[in-house]
Amino acid sequence: MQGCVHHGQMFSTKAFKVQIRLQHLLAVVCVFAISVNIASAQSTVWGLQRDDRFSVKTTIDRETVIQLADNAPVTSTSEDQLELEYKVWRATPVETVVQVRVVGFVRIGKSGDAFTDSMFDQRLKLLERIPIRIDVDTNGVVTNMEGYRESLEQFAGPDQNMLKLLLEACPQQSFQSWIGRPFWMTPTDNDDEDGKSWERIDQLSLGLMGGLRTVATCRIDSQENNSAKIAISGTARQIAPPPLDRNASPRSVSFTDVKVTAESFRGEGRMLLPEQTVDDDPNPVKLRPWFAGLTLNWSITGEATVKSGGRSQKVTFEHRQKQTSELQPNVQMGRLPFGARPPSLRTPQQPAR
Repeated sequence: MQGCVHHGQMFSTKAFKVQIRLQHLLAVVCVFAISVNIASAQSTVWGLQRDDRFSVKTTIDRETVIQLADNAPVTSTSEDQLELEYKVWRATPVETVVQVRVVGFVRIGKSGDAFTDSMFDQRLKLLERIPIRIDVDTNGVVTNMEGYRESLEQFAGPDQNMLKLLLEACPQQSFQSWIGRPFWMTPTDNDDEDGKSWERIDQLSLGLMGGLRTVATCRIDSQENNSAKIAISGTARQIAPPPLDRNASPRSVSFTDVKVTAESFRGEGRMLLPEQTVDDDPNPVKLRPWFAGLTLNWSITGEATVKSGGRSQKVTFEHRQKQTSELQPNVQMGRLPFGARPPSLRTPQQPAR
């Protein structure tokens, strides 16, 4: 009997110790899970941190063929280069606030342009004084922009007619789309079951003829080690030009009955990621933007009625535009945070040692 009690006590003691160990193990697992969730929640877009900065240079090639009434078609071409600097002003678990400013503009070649180059270039340089501030969420979507009107006011100077023209010809959504395109290279797991496809909303300004709103689908086309090729396609619809303000002074040129069709829209992006690292690595990999390059092509046709000098005439046009953006080598960034890698891209196999 005493032996049974003794064995029972031993069994109870062992069971109690096992239970304590299981509880301790469970507590460790819970703490680890919580810490992982917190680390995940605190990650920013691309793992960017305060004072990180990078620059993107974009080359814009345009060709427009315009035919006014029965006159012979006129072809206008231009090629510009614009460099933007992106600097992280604040990084939070919800969004990353980035300041964007113009740091360079070059007119490579042109024909048929109506404005004076020297005046345009001088005013464009004034934009360096007014940085644009954008809020970018963890999925790479620009959710807010500040400084848009201030930048246009700086460009227009005291000329209120030019300011009004700029506000109509380059609406805020088009401005925001243009600045936010490098962040298209941010795969998410929200739009596709395997995270290989995601969407971006883009708006291209066509000046006083309105614009095009495109739902662009980005898809991981191929991946090799730490680089990925992104195929971009989409459908676009016309955005009507702003209505004429009857109380404002009449424009020298205005357009009505505008019809615009996007014949094609396509693009290609490139991502280049740092090697995966671990949280306690004494030599973590340097951070870099996921964006490496982006090329977008539009082919557009349309017609409208142009009013100028009291006369109305029909105008038809064809417009082709290509925008090629490249990350510049002057990247200044910190260390790669743990887990700062898109989950839809598999981790490359490390070579055997």
